Amino acid sequence: MQQFGPLAERGKTVSRPILILTALIVAALWPWRTASAQAIATDLPLDGGGSERVLFAGPANPRAVLVMLPGGDGITDIGNAGVSGRGANNFVVRTLPLWLAQGFAVVILSSPNGQSLMGQRHTPAYAGAIDRGVDFARSRANAPVWLVGTSQGSTAAANGAARLGGKIAGVVLTSSVTRQNRSGETVFDANPAAIAVPALVVANQGDTCPSTPPADANAILGYLGRSPRKEVILVQSSEIRSPPCEAMSPHGYLGIEGAVVQRIAAWIR
Repeated sequence: MQQFGPLAERGKTVSRPILILTALIVAALWPWRTASAQAIATDLPLDGGGSERVLFAGPANPRAVLVMLPGGDGITDIGNAGVSGRGANNFVVRTLPLWLAQGFAVVILSSPNGQSLMGQRHTPAYAGAIDRGVDFARSRANAPVWLVGTSQGSTAAANGAARLGGKIAGVVLTSSVTRQNRSGETVFDANPAAIAVPALVVANQGDTCPSTPPADANAILGYLGRSPRKEVILVQSSEIRSPPCEAMSPHGYLGIEGAVVQRIAAWIR
């Protein structure tokens, strides 16, 4: 089985004002611990050795369990109290309390062995890591499991949906990478034509990241011929506090998180 290579492709240096803004946004969205929510962080063993860190949070009887696949290099600092530091501002991570409010449980996957996922997300090896995360989700709640990816993470979500068959109830692809970039892979490398579950494609018309043009959302839909239910949702925003391919921008739905989560939640239900 393919192994995950040494850590590479570290994120760019972020200015102090952006770091401060990120901390404020995450702090505002993160007070998710309530009497009705349970949470656990653990390390899942992987085939071939090593492990991946996961966080589960959710009510006792969720509508569904959403396995979140972040973008960037996929490295997410998961502690017992949640996610802090690296990866905390990613769209599918910082919105965790919004998903809980919609009645879902959430599983956040970090990268295997804390190594970069750049160029790895379309591979059978990483589909195996997603499979372990799905099994963990199913062990925590008797509910349908959906994969939700953003940016580079949408390549992972498509890969899992294409390979894991009936274990997955559906897939959501947001701000998907459709043009080549430093990762060397796109969502099309994950064989979306093999996806045979409901599939939602979400794009922001204000996204100016060269790797994720919103006009390509319909191209993704065109590959989903086997999906029994599929749709494109387009949203619009312009607030930006980071480079255009990073989370604090239209690429990461900055300023419209609640509306985007609500629309996705309604579609899943």
